[in-house]
Amino acid sequence: MALLSSASGAAANRLAQERQCRVASTSYTIAAPVRTRYLAHRQFSSTVAQASEVEGAFTPGQEAEARRGIFNRISTKYDDLNNLLSFGQHWVWKRMAVQWSRARAGQRALDVCCGSGDLAFMLAQAVGPTGSVVGLDFAADMLRDAGSRQARTQSEQPPSQRTTMQWVQGDAMELPFGAAEFDAATMGYGLRNVADIPAALRELHRVLKPGGSVAILDFNNSPDALVDGVQAAFLERLVVPVASQYGLQAEYAYLRPSIKRFPQGREQERLAREAGFKRAVHYEISFGLMGVLVATKA
Repeated sequence: MALLSSASGAAANRLAQERQCRVASTSYTIAAPVRTRYLAHRQFSSTVAQASEVEGAFTPGQEAEARRGIFNRISTKYDDLNNLLSFGQHWVWKRMAVQWSRARAGQRALDVCCGSGDLAFMLAQAVGPTGSVVGLDFAADMLRDAGSRQARTQSEQPPSQRTTMQWVQGDAMELPFGAAEFDAATMGYGLRNVADIPAALRELHRVLKPGGSVAILDFNNSPDALVDGVQAAFLERLVVPVASQYGLQAEYAYLRPSIKRFPQGREQERLAREAGFKRAVHYEISFGLMGVLVATKA
C-alpha cells in the first residue's frame, strides 16, 4: 500500500489527470556526494527517531499489526496528502504501472495493497466492463474508502459500462485466492510494507496465470548518493512537516526508514526470480525517486 498513492476525490482526480504536472525542484542544494551522504545519514537518523513513535513498525512479529494501524489512522487524509505531496505525479506513476501490468479488455486483474483504490480503478478502465478487478488490502478503513469511491463512480455510469469490482480484506503474504486466477496484477506502495517480501512475491506468482505480469510501484531505494540525498531532503523538509499539520507526523516519518530497509532494484529483481518469475526488471522513474518492478510468470 502506498502512503502517497491515492486520489483526493472526483474533481481532484479529473484535474490531476488533465494537467501535466512537473515535479517541483527543491531549494536544497547539494555541494558534493560526500556532503550528500552525510546529510542523508543525518536526516535518516532524525526520521528513525520520529518513526519510533509508531510502535512496532519495525519490530519483528509486530510489523503487520503496527503498519495496519498506521494506514487505518491516515485513511481519512490519505488521498488529499497524496495529491499534495506528489504534486499530482502519482497519477502518472500509477498509469505507468498499469500499462506495465499488461491488463487487457476482458481480463481478471488484481491490485494488492489497494488502499483507497487508485490502481484498481485504473485496472478497471483497462479490463473494461467485460473484465473484473479485485482490490485487496489489510486495512479495513482503506477498503471502506475504496468501496465508497466505487459507489460514487459507478452511480454515474450506465450498468453496461460498469466493471465488476470486489474489495477483499486480506494478507499480501497469504492471498485468499486460488492458483492462476488472475491475468494481471499491480501493487502500489505495498511491497515495502509487508513483513516478508519473498513470501508476498511468491503469492503474486502463485495467483497469476502463465504469461501474466505484475507491476509493483514503490519508492526507489536508490544506490545513487545524489538521488538518495534529494529524496531524504524531500521527505524530511516537505512531507513530514506537511503531514504534521494533519496530526500525522509520526506516521509519515515512517516513510524514510521504511525506504532505507527496502531492497534496491537489483535485489528486487533477484527476489522476484527466486519467487518463480521468469523475467523481472526494475525500472527507475521520476529521476530515480520511484521505481517499478515488472515481473512476468512463465
